[in-house]
Amino acid sequence: MAGLAAALLAAGAAVAIGTAAPTNGAAAHGTLVDQTLPGGASRTVLSHELVSTLDVAPEPVSPRNGTGARTTETTAPPDGPVVPVPPSQCPQLYGTTGCYAPPQINHAYKIDALHRRGLTGAGRTVIVPICFHNPSLASDLAIYSRHWGLPPADLEVLQYGKVPTADPQDPGQAACAAEASVDVQSVHAIAPGAKIIVVETGVDQTGGTVGLDELISAIGWVTRHRKVDVVTASWGASEENFPEQAQRPGDYRLLTGLRGPLKAAHRRGVTLIASSGNWGPAQPTLAGDAFYDHPTVAWPASDPLVTAVGGTRIHLDDTGRRTAPDQVWDDEGGVATGAGLSAAFARPGYQARVTGVVGDARGSVDIALNASGKAREWFYSGTYNPLAGQRPGWIRVAGTSIAAPKMAGIVALAAQKAGRPVGDIHRVLYAAPGSARLGLYDLTTGSNTANGVEGFTARRGYDLPSGAGTVIDAGRLVTALAHAA
Repeated sequence: MAGLAAALLAAGAAVAIGTAAPTNGAAAHGTLVDQTLPGGASRTVLSHELVSTLDVAPEPVSPRNGTGARTTETTAPPDGPVVPVPPSQCPQLYGTTGCYAPPQINHAYKIDALHRRGLTGAGRTVIVPICFHNPSLASDLAIYSRHWGLPPADLEVLQYGKVPTADPQDPGQAACAAEASVDVQSVHAIAPGAKIIVVETGVDQTGGTVGLDELISAIGWVTRHRKVDVVTASWGASEENFPEQAQRPGDYRLLTGLRGPLKAAHRRGVTLIASSGNWGPAQPTLAGDAFYDHPTVAWPASDPLVTAVGGTRIHLDDTGRRTAPDQVWDDEGGVATGAGLSAAFARPGYQARVTGVVGDARGSVDIALNASGKAREWFYSGTYNPLAGQRPGWIRVAGTSIAAPKMAGIVALAAQKAGRPVGDIHRVLYAAPGSARLGLYDLTTGSNTANGVEGFTARRGYDLPSGAGTVIDAGRLVTALAHAA
């Protein structure tokens, strides 16, 4: 495996951008309960890497082989087995103020109140596309669920193409596997009644790299063959990598040529969600050994069809009560919420009310949830762990990778309330950014400046690093999304 440009899921794995995927969302092929579904294949021809969204470093570290920042610990982990502890014990044990878990997070966003009313995502389906096969996925989820008192999950794993089992000793493959566990646990904690389908992708058609076109095409494939409410993607690629690969500045046709499966899923009423990345306004170059010296954003989060989820820092006590206002996840040693203006997409209609902020470009992000390295959350990954200073088992994770699947879970709750998919949610989010009427909170502090690139600052109303704000009352947001469906 080649080294990562931006540390896919915090470690390193080569991926690939391909030629245009089928515009009808058809897949190359996939395994569905031991059955093969044929389709037209798109040829993968371009070497590329994915943007990290799984984890971050709380202080600067030197990249290794182009892998970017990796997690470091400010204190040594306990000698014995790591077990989840409440937030009040984290500073002494781990040197961080975080260590949050479903009881705190769900109370902070008032999701626990929805669960008590019977809104659990029952009857709805969330898709998680990810690279490589994690044979421990179901057991990890079962351990996580039992520990936090969640019901057993309705989990199904599909394979798109030839999917090798992730090697725990390969940082990139281990990162993919750990990401899968983190994503499904994030969704299950928010929407414990929803069905979760993990779609695993593997090597491309030309020789053994993980394909970005494979991941995108897998979305089209599964949404074509299954009834789906929401897709959540914790990966992406810098928009600027596409013209750099084409050696034609300002030419984004390699990017737009991949959009067919997203368009097809969007037409079917599927809500598309993606994390915005962890590098602030900067993104790694194609070679992965430097950052661009100007602001850029990650795709597919920057796509107008996709709800881009950025990161905040939340401050909670052991009960989940806020002890300070949420803020934009700002620079922590070179990492911060991804956000900025798209160079590939013009301002969509739903952002007309925020033209003063975005100008003529698509602004990313749309909404933000907890992601800060100073407000980590507990997850279980018993076999795979790419995080430096931590061992497989109970791990403390940060990054917009834990924010996007939360939003997918909230959408599943809204779909249950509506009795149908809620589709594109942008119109609701932009109806009144930061409005308590929608269950949102207007973030006004923090900036995503990082990696030598000037970022964007929170302000009253819509802003680029926090979008329409963060969730403070999921019940109101779920009601608004359901009524608009």
